[in-house]
Amino acid sequence: MNKINTELRTHPLISTYSLYSEEQSLGDPEFIHIEDIRTRAELFDWTINIHTHPKMFQIIYVRKGSARIHIDGLEQVEFGPCLVTIPAGVVHGFEFDQDATEGAVVTVSQLLMLDEQFQRRFPFKEELLSKALIIPLSESDPDQPLIDQQVKDLRREYFDNQPAKALMFEWLLFSLLIRIGRKLHSAYSPSEAGSRYEQRYKELCQLIEMHYRDHLSANQYAEMLNTTPIGLNRACAAVAGKNVSELLQDRLVLEAQRFLIYTAAPASLIAYDLGFKDPAYFSRFFKRRVGLSPGAFRNQRDR
Repeated sequence: MNKINTELRTHPLISTYSLYSEEQSLGDPEFIHIEDIRTRAELFDWTINIHTHPKMFQIIYVRKGSARIHIDGLEQVEFGPCLVTIPAGVVHGFEFDQDATEGAVVTVSQLLMLDEQFQRRFPFKEELLSKALIIPLSESDPDQPLIDQQVKDLRREYFDNQPAKALMFEWLLFSLLIRIGRKLHSAYSPSEAGSRYEQRYKELCQLIEMHYRDHLSANQYAEMLNTTPIGLNRACAAVAGKNVSELLQDRLVLEAQRFLIYTAAPASLIAYDLGFKDPAYFSRFFKRRVGLSPGAFRNQRDR
């Protein structure tokens, strides 16, 4: 398959797109995918509308030209060369410069990124998978020609039917991810990277991402991390200045805001999707955290 399928299923709230069947396996032939930006963007008049990939990680490499990048309600214009990394579930969209943009989109099944062997071998998973990132490059950057060549090699390997194709492609992808991870890692000081509190905080954020709709308690998260609620709150306070309950509420509010901004779904449907049993309680919760009711928040954003 040389092109991404358009919207294989309709999410009741935010559009979702998928390269893969709903039931993926590590042996799927489309486990990893690459295409050039022009091939994808021309189909949609160079504008990729706001959407999300629940089961995919993406790298967008803008080699030349520019892109207006939309990520979780934020908007930024970036000129090539640059990289954009998008973890699964992050709402995003692009408006590309029709006359000048060149580059590639690499899409990886979330199963590979969460595979035990990959998690054990890849040293920069926290930096790369915790949030969407825009990484400016430059022609004078010593990594720029190497990244450019790696993307070209990935594309060539993807379309050439050579022996050991899957193995070579995964090796090239791993090499590209390592190079990107090094650039991200250099932004952290040694004390930040090695902080015990930061590591515990990152582990908690991963669990929250998996379970925030389940409304688990701080005690339950502490049990999953083999620590105490006091210890977990101490780590959160040191890194984020918040306790566990505040982080849980922040994640629910973020998802609610996404739905209110990007969909026309009623607040009651959003409430049920986020695990609230009572829409009225959800509205009170949202207003307490945001200062506006869900309806008022949506109206304000629509002005």
